[in-house]
Amino acid sequence: MESESTYDFPQKGIHRHVSDYIRSLPDLSGKVVLDIPCGDGRASLEFMKKGAEVRALDLFPDFMKLEEVEAGYADLAEPLPLDDNSVDFVICQEGIEHVSDQHRVLAEFSRVLKKGGMLLITTPNYSNVRSRLAQFVIESDFWKRMPPTEVDSIWFAEDGSNRIYFGHLFLIGVQRLKSLSSFTGFTLERNIRTDISNSSLLFGLLLYPLIAVSSLLTYVVYRDENRQVERSRRRSVLWSRVRLNLDPATLFCKHTFWVLRKEHNLSSVIDELKGMHRK
Repeated sequence: MESESTYDFPQKGIHRHVSDYIRSLPDLSGKVVLDIPCGDGRASLEFMKKGAEVRALDLFPDFMKLEEVEAGYADLAEPLPLDDNSVDFVICQEGIEHVSDQHRVLAEFSRVLKKGGMLLITTPNYSNVRSRLAQFVIESDFWKRMPPTEVDSIWFAEDGSNRIYFGHLFLIGVQRLKSLSSFTGFTLERNIRTDISNSSLLFGLLLYPLIAVSSLLTYVVYRDENRQVERSRRRSVLWSRVRLNLDPATLFCKHTFWVLRKEHNLSSVIDELKGMHRK
C-alpha cells in the first residue's frame, strides 16, 4: 500500500534527483528498503509511496519528520542491526562522506543486501573539475572553503553521549568509490547526472583536452604493469577508469549519484581478488 503522508519535502538539490529516480521504479510492494542515514525521511517517503517496507536508521533518529516512520539508531561506523541478505534496496544519501572506514560501510551494505539487490548512493562530487582545482590550490573541495579542520568538521554532538557526527571530513572521489564498491561485490549500473557545477563546466571546457590527453597517456604507459593479472582483464579495468574519469557526470556535476547492483557475496569477491593476484 502506498504511503498517504502529506509531508511536503523541498524538491531541490540532490533530493530532486533521488526522488525522480525512485519515482521511476516499478511497484515495490513486498520489497524491503534500508534508508541510512534516513535524516528527515525524505527518501523513506518516496520508497513508501512505491509500496516498499522501509527500515529507517540514523545516528540521530530524532531528525525523522514522518509520523508514520519510527526511525531507529544506527552508526555507519558500526555493524548494521540487520540480518544477512535481508533487504532489497539500500539508499545512502549524503552519508558515506561522514565516515572514515568507507570500505567497511560498503561491506555492510553488501552483507545486508540480497544478491541482485540495489544500492543507491549519493555524495558530494569530489572528482569534478572545481574540486580538483580547489584540492590543488588549498586542499579543499571548494575554493571558498578552507580545508577540513577541528573548527568546522564536527556538525553534531550530543551532551552526555560520545556520538559525534563528522562533517565532510571524508569526501571520496569516484575512482576510490569505484574500487571500494568493486571490492565489496557491487557493479555500477548507472552514473546519474545531477545538477551542473557552473565553475566545473567553465574550467572543464578549458581543461578538457589536457584531462583527456593525460588520461589516455597514463593508460598507455600503465596498461602493461601488474602482469600477474590476465592481460584482457587488466586492460578492461583500466580502460573503464579512463572512461569514468572523462564522464561528464564526473567532471561537471555537483553530486555523485550511483546505482549499484550487488553481484557477488563478499567471500567470492575475496577469492577472486586472491586468484587475480596469485603469481
